[in-house]
Amino acid sequence: MGRLHNVLVTAFYAGFALLLGLILTDTLRDIIPKGIAVRIGYNSEAYLFILVLAAWIQYVRPALVAGSDRRRWGWTLAAAALCAMVSIWLITVDPNEVPYRIKTLNETTVALTLILPYVTLRRPLPRAVLAAVPVLVAMTVWGVVTSPDGLIVDLAESFGFWILAVLAFDLIDRGILDPGSTTNARVRWVWYAVLAAEPIVVSAVGTEARAGGGIVAETLFWLGRVHESFIGIVVVSVYFAVIHGRTGRTENSRTSASVPSGAAAGRAL
Repeated sequence: MGRLHNVLVTAFYAGFALLLGLILTDTLRDIIPKGIAVRIGYNSEAYLFILVLAAWIQYVRPALVAGSDRRRWGWTLAAAALCAMVSIWLITVDPNEVPYRIKTLNETTVALTLILPYVTLRRPLPRAVLAAVPVLVAMTVWGVVTSPDGLIVDLAESFGFWILAVLAFDLIDRGILDPGSTTNARVRWVWYAVLAAEPIVVSAVGTEARAGGGIVAETLFWLGRVHESFIGIVVVSVYFAVIHGRTGRTENSRTSASVPSGAAAGRAL
């Protein structure tokens, strides 16, 4: 089992690194049909997000959380600052100097600027942190309604990553960052299904439904912009929950643990 686990982990990182490399070097279309390559390439932001966040949670975070606060936040803020600098460069660089397939990664680096410090916080966090979700949703709605071509819409994927990260790591899949937390397996799998279905459903609806004005069209347009956020979060979540078994304590196990052994034996009889 240990060997299989190592193989899966290696395949996970090597696979996404290879895929991202093929996309950024524009060679994926030389290997698979062009139409499929283009569709896969649209989600390059998700692949970068998956690689960086998964590696941070798996390898960097445990070492930092176990150390002193000064060391933990020194390295974390340095990583966030690096993401911020890369973001500024990607946003401001002349499109004629950098291919769009690279420049578009700015939404991922912007998202990671806040998400890396966020996931590094020691768990459990106060439940009040979930208040960030309606605030971010309200900011998104305001941006879509008041300025469809503004900064908030331009950073749609960043907002998508932020909203989904809070829901994933501190509501539904808390076991990823906090092994002692309680999660519900059924809720988690429904969550994974919803995350996986969003890109499929919105793509199936088609671009015509997103054209024009109105709440429905604008909502579909925004959801079409944030496919990468859903893909990134669902892959990272399933990777840790399934391959690493980071599901915390399930509600069933907590209930069983709370029942005295004698009572449990009596029921069995």
